[in-house]
Amino acid sequence: MTGTVPEGSPPRVPVTIVSGFLGAGKTSLLNHILTADHGRRLAVLVNDFGAINIDAELITNRNEEVVSLANGCICCNLEDGLLMAALRLVRREPPPEQILIETSGVADPVQVAHTFEDPELQPYAPLDGVVTVVDAELGPDLAGDMMQLARRQVAAADVVVLNKTDLVEDAQRERARGWVQALAPGARLLEVSHGRAPLELILGIGGVAGLPAKGETGAGEGHSAPPFDTCTFVHEGPLSMSRLHDTLRDMPKTIFRAKGVVNLIEKPDYPVILQFTGSRATMTVGDGWSGGEPRTRIVFIGTPGGVDESWLSTQLTGSATKQRTPDAE
Repeated sequence: MTGTVPEGSPPRVPVTIVSGFLGAGKTSLLNHILTADHGRRLAVLVNDFGAINIDAELITNRNEEVVSLANGCICCNLEDGLLMAALRLVRREPPPEQILIETSGVADPVQVAHTFEDPELQPYAPLDGVVTVVDAELGPDLAGDMMQLARRQVAAADVVVLNKTDLVEDAQRERARGWVQALAPGARLLEVSHGRAPLELILGIGGVAGLPAKGETGAGEGHSAPPFDTCTFVHEGPLSMSRLHDTLRDMPKTIFRAKGVVNLIEKPDYPVILQFTGSRATMTVGDGWSGGEPRTRIVFIGTPGGVDESWLSTQLTGSATKQRTPDAE
């Protein structure tokens, strides 16, 4: 039951959860939304996997502690927890007109959604819907615990953004479409590339289709979120392009995701944004280093015990120096 808003309280700010497995393209979708000419004050809460909030760093037009955009949008992190961060946003002056939450790639959106049943938050930040981003090429081919989690993310969706359709053939695209429709027959399906979904179909969904109760998955499996291993590689000196290419080419199958900012010898004046998923890698030259000395920061994510830090460090730098982050739970 929806709570009652006391007179003089902040206005109700609807919340949209953006879910999806690692590398599906959630940040691309958010970049598309935040930089579009929609005329709305949006706030985005970002929760990343690993010690460094790489996703917040990759979002367009980042400033200092908070991402502030010329169109009135803002972006901040979830260091204080989802409940407190959402309450802080609705109490801003002026408040945002809508809040988007980018979940971790290994988060169950159902668990995140139930946060907004809290009586302290529900009257001010009602859940508007769940948007799940799916990699058209890699999504249907996940296996084991990874597949179970991806199924739960899709099953919870009101809208599914089938992303990276430009990278697949028609038959593979049709297979991905069928996989999504079997898991979420009531969800709206948008087929896009580079996260460029129609904004009118993402913002203001109008209410969730019906989330499972706590403890349920929405996909028929009662498993908890699968374990993953992660490490954060930090290096102060520049890396060579050839070493980086060789590392990505020889990446073991146990590492299925890497993302971060690279300081390359060949591009000393510009950060290079790295995205690696499966066997696919992209590198994009940024606009220039802002604040502090250039350095490389890459988060690697893989199966439990499948992220060999010494191998990564040796491949990238020729030495076994590395920085370790706590394993994901």
